[in-house]
Amino acid sequence: MIVSLCSALFDYSGDHLLDLDMSKSDLSVLSRRVSRTATLDGGALIVDNGYSVSDATFNLSLPNITAEQYAGISATIKRHSLLSLSCRLGCFIGVVDAVDESQGFKIRFLVKSQLSE
Repeated sequence: MIVSLCSALFDYSGDHLLDLDMSKSDLSVLSRRVSRTATLDGGALIVDNGYSVSDATFNLSLPNITAEQYAGISATIKRHSLLSLSCRLGCFIGVVDAVDESQGFKIRFLVKSQLSE
């Protein structure tokens, strides 16, 4: 699957089309703000504060990345705090929380808000 990762502010080299390995990537958005606390009687107290897209975390795995792509993506992540990510689920604004280079190139993207569906 192809996704677009772009700087939120204008940058000549701030746009990237990424070919993801979907067997190692996770683009799930559906999660709820739920907490569970054990009670003294052996039960549990569950508090459900509802759904928010800002709870989503996207894990992007890029198996075949060139040195040029690596340099460009890394520069964009270092220069810009907010990035946009466009995929089949919509367009999102967020931040790159972590980059893992131990096995390929993996990006963890924390969603702040959703621009479109």
